[in-house]
Amino acid sequence: MFEKGHNKLGGRKKGSKNKKTLMAADAILIELKINPIEKLVEIAEYSESSIEQKIRCWQEVVKYSYPKPKPQVNVVEYDPIEIRFV
Repeated sequence: MFEKGHNKLGGRKKGSKNKKTLMAADAILIELKINPIEKLVEIAEYSESSIEQKIRCWQEVVKYSYPKPKPQVNVVEYDPIEIRFV
């Protein structure tokens, strides 16, 4: 039963875009022949861009260029040792 004033659980977060909105944005980019990745590269390579802008642009480009590395688990097995107290 719904209780007034209780916190929202699950579902979409407030302000998130629905599928139609995202598809419309993609259609506009295609119609205008704009590739966001190419634009980021142009900004990063522009001589008057600040180093912070260049770094942010390259960070975004890398997200779409290389897969995120999976965490690696290293298991090291040691031979048992015997400690004697005298």
